Amino acid sequence: MTLRTRFIAFTLIFCFSCGGGYADVIYLTDGSVLLVKKAWEEAEEVKYTNNEQIGTLPKSRVLRIQQEKETPAPPPAQRWGIGVAQGGPAGQSFSPSAPNAMAGGSTVSKEALARLRENLNADPSDTRAKGELVYALNSVAALEMAQGDLKSAQRDLEEALRLDRSNPMISSNLAVILLRLGNYRAAEELLLTSLESDKKNQWTYYLLGEAYYQQEKLSQAINQWMAGLELGPSRQISDRLEKARREAGTHNELAVLQSPHFILRYNDKASDRRLGQEILDTLEDLYNHLSRDLTSLAPATVAVILYPDQIYFDITQAPSWTGAVFDGKIRVPTRGLTGVTDRLRAILAHELAHSFIASLPGRGSPIWFQEGVAQLQEGKSAANARKLLAQLQRENHLTPLKNLRDSFMGLSPDLAGIAYAESLSAVEYLASQFGRPAIRNLLDLMGQNYNFENAFRTALQRSVSEFESAWQQDLTQ
Repeated sequence: MTLRTRFIAFTLIFCFSCGGGYADVIYLTDGSVLLVKKAWEEAEEVKYTNNEQIGTLPKSRVLRIQQEKETPAPPPAQRWGIGVAQGGPAGQSFSPSAPNAMAGGSTVSKEALARLRENLNADPSDTRAKGELVYALNSVAALEMAQGDLKSAQRDLEEALRLDRSNPMISSNLAVILLRLGNYRAAEELLLTSLESDKKNQWTYYLLGEAYYQQEKLSQAINQWMAGLELGPSRQISDRLEKARREAGTHNELAVLQSPHFILRYNDKASDRRLGQEILDTLEDLYNHLSRDLTSLAPATVAVILYPDQIYFDITQAPSWTGAVFDGKIRVPTRGLTGVTDRLRAILAHELAHSFIASLPGRGSPIWFQEGVAQLQEGKSAANARKLLAQLQRENHLTPLKNLRDSFMGLSPDLAGIAYAESLSAVEYLASQFGRPAIRNLLDLMGQNYNFENAFRTALQRSVSEFESAWQQDLTQ
């Protein structure tokens, strides 16, 4: 039985032309902040409006709602910002003074962009025309990010940056996209350039630390986060710094190998380089398989750390019953490893499935779905648990799927085992009724920034609750 935690990476927060004198602020339990026109509670949900659209969040994701007066609109050169928040402990949010947590401007059409480009082409020295185009490109990028189209947002921000290389907001926004796509080296180079012109931007130090951290350059990450804290206190930077320091001593003693999509750390005192390369080859093979089976929106780079057993628990603080953890990096305890066993391959497939799902731009899927898909990818079956699950269903003791939305970390070994079995059984039933491609269809929609419930209904033509009723009924037949 293993535990996998969902990595919440750079949640993107948008507000398109929030009008009126006041706006409501939704504080999420993952540390993000969402600025909207109006928010209210309705049954087990929190609903909010931006312009004419109504969005929905489960109450379990909302820490609190606060009405807050909007700040006066700054000039365009300072409004070019796409707000982001790094997922963290409940109630924490990194919000340095530089970026505004709003994407300014309304929707910009392709025709409007074409006219703005024509204006600049007619007179390349027209600074007003250049500024209007840069502002419009950033606004378009904000909408593309809201739709989950990170590649297009990257393209438009790269165009904006070519026009205005000294614009720190454009650089910061582009760096966030590169980090979300797993292009950590490109983000590193961009942020280093930004620091050359602005050494007082705490947000840049934070992002650069993340770029280093995800590349397993822990000493560089520590240095950047320490430099960021010299500019002022930040709970989130402090938390990241503490985590990096906890890992640094151990990781520096592990050997490192790289392949096109992976950075591998392993104990070369117990395993030779040949085995390290064999593990990398296995990971690349799994990467290609999951790109076909789950989603093509895969992270560009994934760090995989193979720890000696006890060190794994010291670093992750995971329960003793866990066999691996994904928290933005794949972390696996190993003992006497001499080759890529079937068990190791299954664990890597499971954790890599988590990294693929976590890389999607959407607002995240419930843990039961993530764990079910991940177990399916490692080749598990819930057949042996069917009798137990059927008995729990008849006795009305089966845990509702809505109660399996969050990490299984705090569960006892027995309850965690049942939660994993339920998760696998539900996803197995989904695949049997709608076909394995339905899982990819659902993930593709989440890649377009559909929330899980909306993606589920669109892909399967039924609600999650309707699906759950059918699955439970099938268990007892």
